[in-house]
Amino acid sequence: MGSAIDRDSVRTFAPFSPIFHEGDSTAEFFEIVQGVARSYKIFPDGRRQIIAFAFPGDIVGFGHGSTYRFDCDVIEKTHVKVIPRSSLLLAMRNRPELSEKLLDMAAEAVAGMQDHSILLCRKSAIERIASFLLRMASRQSAPVVGKRLSLPMCRVDIADFLGLTIETVSRSLTKMRTMRVIDLPDRGGFVIRDLVKLLLLAESEIGSA
Repeated sequence: MGSAIDRDSVRTFAPFSPIFHEGDSTAEFFEIVQGVARSYKIFPDGRRQIIAFAFPGDIVGFGHGSTYRFDCDVIEKTHVKVIPRSSLLLAMRNRPELSEKLLDMAAEAVAGMQDHSILLCRKSAIERIASFLLRMASRQSAPVVGKRLSLPMCRVDIADFLGLTIETVSRSLTKMRTMRVIDLPDRGGFVIRDLVKLLLLAESEIGSA
């Protein structure tokens, strides 16, 4: 993003370490270099809603205003480039095209929030999970069908992101495996066996969940 930002340091976070907390001043933004982060909200009754997962190339903390609106931590060992707010503002003044790129990022974030709202409000359990797996596949460079794809978040994380119970997530994944839509070779990955059927499942439920 420019020399002013390229000089910023990279920090390494151990699994489940916080990057920032809700209410902290947004003095820094954070670009994921390697690993996965999650942004989430804890409600007064203890319930958790995961807002988003961040992957390499994503910037977290941007667009929150003067303070962070959510908590953010990492779910595996993660390398993060720290971008001081002042450095970003300087880079934007020196490089007008950077402002356009950041506006595009903000627009994508808004679109992602809207898509997530539709997913939570309108889709059935198995539709939500199929949509989620397709989204995870789209973030990876490996061929989609027949190859192991990373699924680094645990079942509880998936449930809290999709507004489901962990039992529903596990049951739906097992059903999709029985239907030979996916395979689950290990806890940290999945394999798409039938992309057409997975796309259909993401649009309209086949069978009961």
